[in-house]
Amino acid sequence: MIKFFRKIRQNLLSEGKTGKYLKYAFGEIVLVVIGILIALQINNWNEQQNIQGNQEKYLRLLKTEAINNLKQVIDTKKNVNALNIWQNKIFNLIDSNQDTITEDYLSKTFGKVFSNTYKFGYENSVLTEMKTSGHLKNIRNDSLRKCLIALDPLVSRIKNQEQDVIQEYNNSIEYIKKNGSLRTMADRNGLAEIIGIPKLPKFKSTNNHLLNENEFENNLMRYTGTTKNLFTYQYPTLENHLKKTIEIIEKELEKK
Repeated sequence: MIKFFRKIRQNLLSEGKTGKYLKYAFGEIVLVVIGILIALQINNWNEQQNIQGNQEKYLRLLKTEAINNLKQVIDTKKNVNALNIWQNKIFNLIDSNQDTITEDYLSKTFGKVFSNTYKFGYENSVLTEMKTSGHLKNIRNDSLRKCLIALDPLVSRIKNQEQDVIQEYNNSIEYIKKNGSLRTMADRNGLAEIIGIPKLPKFKSTNNHLLNENEFENNLMRYTGTTKNLFTYQYPTLENHLKKTIEIIEKELEKK
């Protein structure tokens, strides 16, 4: 094709038809420009199709990830709420007639409060991949993009609060180790039998005195306060944010 055009130009020049040559040359330039523009348009269209296809793929992956995180935060909130209920039961024991408190019930209550803490298991592999690869900027919905950008900072605040809970939990456990009897709690909860420790005589040791000690109560106050903050504010904020994110994603997928 190029040889064909070149031959036409040469014939026009050899025949001395300079005016026609210039017109032809100009027309050839216009055709080349039009060809380039068409090629760019096709390339741009292909690129947009690829972006749209990738966006739909990522939207589905993000939805799955958000649903998993929502389930995780709901389950964790439920466990932390149960813990908080048992924490308040200890305060009820502190304020009650302690002569009526049995060692079995006290050990059961202590076991519920001082045996475990809970952490939200955050899943963010898809979101992280989108950030590192630059695909996050291709999310056309501004509200969704803002929700996704805000997710990591929300979880970071939760992680910090969970660390505060663990710290206060450890403070309480250390106090019990120094001033109470872990063996008594294990014995009355059945744990001692499981791990093969001889049964403790009932008169041997008690943890009832801890209920009258200010430092134990102060440790419990901080432990309960950090736990309550997670259950009342941090987890619900993330839960609502995830629900909003899922809702926006579903609406976007309906447009596809």
